[in-house]
Amino acid sequence: MKYLIILFFIYSCTLFAQIKGRVLKASDQSPLPFANIIVEGKNIGTSSDSSGYFTLSYQLNLSDKIKISYLGYEPKIFSVSEFTPNVVKNIYLNSKLIPSQTILVEASIGEEGKTPITFSKVNRAEIQADYIVQDIPQILSSLPSTTFYSENGNGIGYNYLSIRGFDQRRISVSINGIPQNDPEDHNVYWLDFPDLLDNTELIQVQRGAGSGIIGYPAIGGSINIITSSFTDKPTINFNSSVGSYNTRKYSFSFGSGLISNKYSFYAKLSQILSSGYRNSSWTNFKAYYFSAVRYDKDFITQLNLYGGPIADGLAYEGLPKFAIKDKNLRRANYSYWEANNNNYTYTLERRPEEIENFFQPHFELLNEWQITQNIKFNSALFLVLGNGFFDYDGSWADTSYFRLTAQNGFHPTQNPTDALIRAQVDNTQWGWIPRLSFKHENGDLIFGGEFRLHSSVHWGSINYGSNLPEGLTKSFRYYYYEGGNNIFNFFVHENYYLNERFSLLGELQFAYHKYQIKNERYLSNNFSLSDLFVNPRLGVNFSYNNNLSFYFAFARTTREPRLKNYYDAAESSGGSVPQFKVNPDGSYDFSKPLVNPETMNDFEFGADYNANNVAFSVNLFYMLFNNEIVKQGQVDRFGQPITGNADQTIHRGIELTASVKFNKWFSFIVNGTLSDNYISKGINYIKSNGQTFPLDLSGNRISGFPDVMFNGIIKINYNNFYANISAKYVGKYYSDNYDKNLAKYLKLYPNFIDYTDNEVPSYFTTDVYLSYDLNLDLFSGPVKIFAQINNVFDNLYAAYAIGKSFFPAAERTFLFGFKFGI
Repeated sequence: MKYLIILFFIYSCTLFAQIKGRVLKASDQSPLPFANIIVEGKNIGTSSDSSGYFTLSYQLNLSDKIKISYLGYEPKIFSVSEFTPNVVKNIYLNSKLIPSQTILVEASIGEEGKTPITFSKVNRAEIQADYIVQDIPQILSSLPSTTFYSENGNGIGYNYLSIRGFDQRRISVSINGIPQNDPEDHNVYWLDFPDLLDNTELIQVQRGAGSGIIGYPAIGGSINIITSSFTDKPTINFNSSVGSYNTRKYSFSFGSGLISNKYSFYAKLSQILSSGYRNSSWTNFKAYYFSAVRYDKDFITQLNLYGGPIADGLAYEGLPKFAIKDKNLRRANYSYWEANNNNYTYTLERRPEEIENFFQPHFELLNEWQITQNIKFNSALFLVLGNGFFDYDGSWADTSYFRLTAQNGFHPTQNPTDALIRAQVDNTQWGWIPRLSFKHENGDLIFGGEFRLHSSVHWGSINYGSNLPEGLTKSFRYYYYEGGNNIFNFFVHENYYLNERFSLLGELQFAYHKYQIKNERYLSNNFSLSDLFVNPRLGVNFSYNNNLSFYFAFARTTREPRLKNYYDAAESSGGSVPQFKVNPDGSYDFSKPLVNPETMNDFEFGADYNANNVAFSVNLFYMLFNNEIVKQGQVDRFGQPITGNADQTIHRGIELTASVKFNKWFSFIVNGTLSDNYISKGINYIKSNGQTFPLDLSGNRISGFPDVMFNGIIKINYNNFYANISAKYVGKYYSDNYDKNLAKYLKLYPNFIDYTDNEVPSYFTTDVYLSYDLNLDLFSGPVKIFAQINNVFDNLYAAYAIGKSFFPAAERTFLFGFKFGI
């Protein structure tokens, strides 16, 4: 009897029957031919056929592991016991991010329910389902706590993103882990990489203090855009669309597929054109994207080249509030305007010559080296060049502003008229970002760095004008200076799993930067200023069960002001002076700036529930600032906000997200934010009637931060038909820090500002996207026809405001187009 028991035990642990399976793409369930199927530890294997099917007919133990892999896709491992004999098992492989900083992706986001970070993800399938010509801020605006606005109204051109109300200067933005925030100005110029969404594999959006893995310190959040153009077979695609305000897009792309199972090439050319919603706010963006990848056994190399020359009509100034509800006035594009109640006292329409031309090519060399099974090294070498100008009206300027003086060899008899200023900037930025990951028994340990050198040349001249003095040429620079910022960053990051329920996160970041201005003409206000910041992060995650988890995180982040906060050298002829302590002899002590770095203590507590077709998350945040850099309600000559420190500020709120998938073709997503953003202690110094007065702003709400945000999205994906209906509500907020007390302040101190209404009204808007796939034998894949309607209910609203400048969103707009491959 005992021998029978032994034989039965042996038989139960051994499988003699055939194992069958089919390897498919997770994205669209299409087959993956010639995938590798290997039994680990044994010299046994096979490959899938042209339809993705495979069969293993060997004697195997139930505990044996079968690895299914395909170049360009994440491998999967199954035990033999997971297969039913003679039954085909579908195996879905996800596209692999190679080699676009996979350490960055895995460590900064990790897994829902396991990593104590507040984040959202947008994958390639979601992007491709909805993208036509929208810029990245518009695509992301349906995520929790996220809003955007555009200067020209229709989302093509200069666009600005906010997370929790924090503007993009305080959000870390990177592409493949490479920083995109301007090192001097901190802004992100999305139009310098047009149509990049068409080549985007994944977008990670983290809210709150940015992780050191993402890059340089971030206050409001971080965005990392991962590009990928891998295709396993040759492709040629065409894309064309047309819509309101003469908007058009044309693109052509080519993918080589795998060549000799080792190389892959991709190239795309595109052009986006639009007349713009506001007058003279046209755009002409040409874009290219080229990628070449080489796959070796444990080493992958990828070269990315992208960018494109852009040209556009300037529209950087907003409008008075009363114009927002007027269908004619809201499309105006004024260089200058003054408003008294509902009447213009002085207006000047922007000249057609006020344009911008810029070209910023990006060069990336990405490597991934799997040194051992548990050690991985990622490297990103990059070079970003920028060269261009913008021409803007300078008819307001006199001879002293242009430095047309005897000291400079000029003898004018009158002020110039009709002057057109050319502002030129040349940037060079290059660097190296390495990351090394160690997988150990209880987690992952990551070391990383960022070595970045940035230099720039800025100058301004009179490009055109009347009544100019004799001897003046375009080569005369009325301002000239060279800027720079050298950045060195190091971090260590640990994800440690105590047991199946508890995991810990620890991180320490050291961030060093060194600003400089040199070779300034006329005033010689040359200086260098450096800071070293230490930014710690701690987090804990508790998994109650497979569906429910809780997390807590704390991070302390310090970051520097932008260079212009220290000295606006381009406006030195207009009276701008360095913001440093003045010595008794009148010189500046460049070691003692008047503007301080901002420091934030960020506390996050959240819970995630995910079961079957229902997901729900809630996050509480409390962000305590010292010396927060806030908008003061004024703008510079280019419509950009003038900022300064507030002593102490608080941002606190709750974020909710829920999604329900009712069946295979219908789902509903909703997210919302309730927050409170106010100055707990702060003084603003104002000038009225030639005198300076302190104004206590303690208790006032901070400008630009809505207290209420809400998104609702319905998605329908039935057979070849797809629909996305999204609705957005943004509550009221203020365009300056005077809150509802503006009238009281004006009564105490008349004329310190020239507007009387600082409330940005709440708004509600709805967008609809529709598409249908036609299967035609003539083409390699489905022919996609699509249509988009933005602002369906034609609401007239301001998407943003700074001081008295309100930026209108476009009225109802339409886009139509098609996409096909051969």
